[in-house]
Amino acid sequence: MSLSLFWLLCLSGPAAVPLCTLEIEVPRLAVSPYHRPYVAVWLETPDRQGVHTLEIWYEQDTWLKDLRQWWRKLGRADSARYDGVTGATRKPGRYRVTWDGRDAEGRAVPAGEYVLLVEAAREEGGRDLVRHPVTLGGETQHFQLKGQGELGTVDIHIRGGGS
Repeated sequence: MSLSLFWLLCLSGPAAVPLCTLEIEVPRLAVSPYHRPYVAVWLETPDRQGVHTLEIWYEQDTWLKDLRQWWRKLGRADSARYDGVTGATRKPGRYRVTWDGRDAEGRAVPAGEYVLLVEAAREEGGRDLVRHPVTLGGETQHFQLKGQGELGTVDIHIRGGGS
Protein backbone atom coordinates (compact mmCIF):
# COMPACT_ATOMS: atom_id res chain seq x y z
CA MET A 1 0.00 0.00 0.00
CA SER A 2 1.35 3.43 -0.86
CA LEU A 3 2.09 5.88 1.93
CA SER A 4 -0.48 8.40 0.65
CA LEU A 5 -3.23 5.76 0.59
CA PHE A 6 -2.27 4.71 4.12
CA TRP A 7 -2.60 8.29 5.41
CA LEU A 8 -5.86 8.78 3.56
CA LEU A 9 -7.31 5.72 5.27
CA CYS A 10 -5.99 6.78 8.67
CA LEU A 11 -7.29 10.33 8.40
CA SER A 12 -10.70 9.37 7.09
CA GLY A 13 -11.59 7.86 10.48
CA PRO A 14 -13.75 4.83 11.16
CA ALA A 15 -16.40 3.80 8.69
CA ALA A 16 -19.70 5.58 9.22
CA VAL A 17 -22.18 3.60 11.28
CA PRO A 18 -25.70 3.83 9.83
CA LEU A 19 -28.26 5.75 11.87
CA CYS A 20 -31.04 3.42 10.74
CA THR A 21 -31.00 -0.19 9.57
CA LEU A 22 -34.04 -2.06 8.33
CA GLU A 23 -34.39 -5.73 7.47
CA ILE A 24 -37.28 -6.10 5.04
CA GLU A 25 -38.78 -9.45 4.16
CA VAL A 26 -40.34 -9.94 0.74
CA PRO A 27 -42.44 -13.08 1.33
CA ARG A 28 -42.82 -15.95 -1.09
CA LEU A 29 -46.43 -15.96 -2.29
CA ALA A 30 -48.12 -18.89 -4.00
CA VAL A 31 -49.85 -16.86 -6.71
CA SER A 32 -49.76 -16.89 -10.49
CA PRO A 33 -48.65 -14.78 -12.14
CA TYR A 34 -46.17 -13.52 -9.55
CA HIS A 35 -44.68 -10.06 -10.03
CA ARG A 36 -42.00 -8.75 -7.71
CA PRO A 37 -43.32 -5.92 -5.53
CA TYR A 38 -42.36 -2.28 -5.81
CA VAL A 39 -41.21 -1.13 -2.35
CA ALA A 40 -40.70 2.35 -0.90
CA VAL A 41 -39.11 3.21 2.46
CA TRP A 42 -39.43 6.76 3.71
CA LEU A 43 -39.51 9.09 6.69
CA GLU A 44 -42.25 11.59 7.45
CA THR A 45 -43.18 13.94 10.28
CA PRO A 46 -45.88 12.99 12.80
CA ASP A 47 -48.25 15.33 10.91
CA ARG A 48 -47.61 13.24 7.76
CA GLN A 49 -45.31 15.56 5.81
CA GLY A 50 -42.78 13.65 3.69
CA VAL A 51 -39.16 14.18 4.80
CA HIS A 52 -36.91 11.77 2.87
CA THR A 53 -37.03 8.61 0.74
CA LEU A 54 -34.55 6.09 2.16
CA GLU A 55 -34.97 3.49 -0.59
CA ILE A 56 -37.23 2.56 -3.47
CA TRP A 57 -37.28 -0.66 -5.52
CA TYR A 58 -38.96 -0.54 -8.91
CA GLU A 59 -38.66 -1.45 -12.60
CA GLN A 60 -40.72 1.09 -14.57
CA ASP A 61 -41.47 4.72 -13.68
CA THR A 62 -45.02 4.27 -14.96
CA TRP A 63 -46.01 2.11 -11.99
CA LEU A 64 -44.40 4.13 -9.20
CA LYS A 65 -47.75 5.82 -8.57
CA ASP A 66 -49.06 2.43 -7.37
CA LEU A 67 -47.03 3.05 -4.21
CA ARG A 68 -49.89 5.38 -3.33
CA GLN A 69 -48.87 6.71 0.08
CA TRP A 70 -45.24 7.29 -0.88
CA TRP A 71 -46.24 8.78 -4.26
CA ARG A 72 -48.51 11.36 -2.61
CA LYS A 73 -45.92 12.33 0.02
CA LEU A 74 -42.64 12.31 -1.89
CA GLY A 75 -42.71 10.43 -5.19
CA ARG A 76 -44.50 12.75 -7.56
CA ALA A 77 -42.72 15.86 -6.29
CA ASP A 78 -39.29 15.35 -7.83
CA SER A 79 -37.63 12.17 -9.08
CA ALA A 80 -34.17 13.72 -8.66
CA ARG A 81 -34.70 13.59 -4.87
CA TYR A 82 -34.90 9.80 -4.85
CA ASP A 83 -32.72 8.96 -7.85
CA GLY A 84 -29.74 8.05 -5.64
CA VAL A 85 -31.70 5.58 -3.50
CA THR A 86 -33.35 3.45 -6.18
CA GLY A 87 -32.81 -0.16 -7.05
CA ALA A 88 -34.43 -3.04 -8.88
CA THR A 89 -37.34 -5.00 -7.46
CA ARG A 90 -36.32 -7.95 -5.29
CA LYS A 91 -37.27 -11.63 -5.37
CA PRO A 92 -38.61 -13.19 -2.15
CA GLY A 93 -36.05 -13.00 0.67
CA ARG A 94 -34.71 -10.67 3.38
CA TYR A 95 -33.01 -7.43 2.45
CA ARG A 96 -31.09 -4.84 4.43
CA VAL A 97 -31.63 -1.12 3.97
CA THR A 98 -29.30 1.32 5.72
CA TRP A 99 -29.58 5.07 6.10
CA ASP A 100 -26.94 7.49 7.32
CA GLY A 101 -29.38 10.10 8.62
CA ARG A 102 -28.91 12.53 5.73
CA ASP A 103 -31.45 13.91 3.29
CA ALA A 104 -31.15 13.98 -0.52
CA GLU A 105 -28.94 17.09 -0.35
CA GLY A 106 -26.56 15.46 2.15
CA ARG A 107 -27.75 17.45 5.18
CA ALA A 108 -28.36 15.71 8.50
CA VAL A 109 -32.06 15.27 9.24
CA PRO A 110 -32.68 17.07 12.57
CA ALA A 111 -33.15 15.01 15.73
CA GLY A 112 -36.76 14.59 16.73
CA GLU A 113 -39.95 12.60 16.31
CA TYR A 114 -40.71 11.01 12.93
CA VAL A 115 -42.63 8.09 11.42
CA LEU A 116 -40.82 5.44 9.36
CA LEU A 117 -42.90 3.79 6.64
CA VAL A 118 -42.48 0.82 4.30
CA GLU A 119 -44.98 0.36 1.48
CA ALA A 120 -45.23 -2.46 -1.06
CA ALA A 121 -47.44 -2.84 -4.13
CA ARG A 122 -47.46 -5.65 -6.66
CA GLU A 123 -48.91 -5.80 -10.17
CA GLU A 124 -51.96 -8.08 -10.10
CA GLY A 125 -51.43 -8.29 -6.36
CA GLY A 126 -52.10 -6.40 -3.19
CA ARG A 127 -50.72 -3.48 -1.28
CA ASP A 128 -49.14 -3.33 2.13
CA LEU A 129 -48.07 -0.48 4.40
CA VAL A 130 -46.36 -0.63 7.78
CA ARG A 131 -45.48 2.44 9.83
CA HIS A 132 -43.92 3.10 13.20
CA PRO A 133 -42.98 6.24 15.15
CA VAL A 134 -39.24 6.67 15.72
CA THR A 135 -37.07 9.20 17.51
CA LEU A 136 -33.86 10.33 15.82
CA GLY A 137 -31.11 11.45 18.20
CA GLY A 138 -32.68 9.69 21.20
CA GLU A 139 -32.15 6.26 22.70
CA THR A 140 -31.38 3.16 20.65
CA GLN A 141 -34.64 1.64 19.38
CA HIS A 142 -35.65 -1.66 17.87
CA PHE A 143 -39.06 -2.51 16.44
CA GLN A 144 -40.44 -5.51 14.61
CA LEU A 145 -43.43 -4.94 12.35
CA LYS A 146 -45.46 -7.50 10.44
CA GLY A 147 -46.92 -6.90 7.01
CA GLN A 148 -50.28 -8.22 5.88
CA GLY A 149 -49.17 -10.13 2.77
CA GLU A 150 -46.99 -8.16 0.36
CA LEU A 151 -44.52 -7.49 3.19
CA GLY A 152 -43.32 -10.03 5.71
CA THR A 153 -41.42 -9.01 8.83
CA VAL A 154 -39.83 -5.55 8.90
CA ASP A 155 -37.16 -5.08 11.58
CA ILE A 156 -36.16 -1.48 12.36
CA HIS A 157 -33.05 -0.52 14.33
CA ILE A 158 -32.37 3.14 15.13
CA ARG A 159 -28.95 3.90 16.61
CA GLY A 160 -29.09 6.06 19.71
CA GLY A 161 -27.68 9.58 19.74
CA GLY A 162 -24.83 8.67 22.08
CA SER A 163 -23.90 5.38 20.36
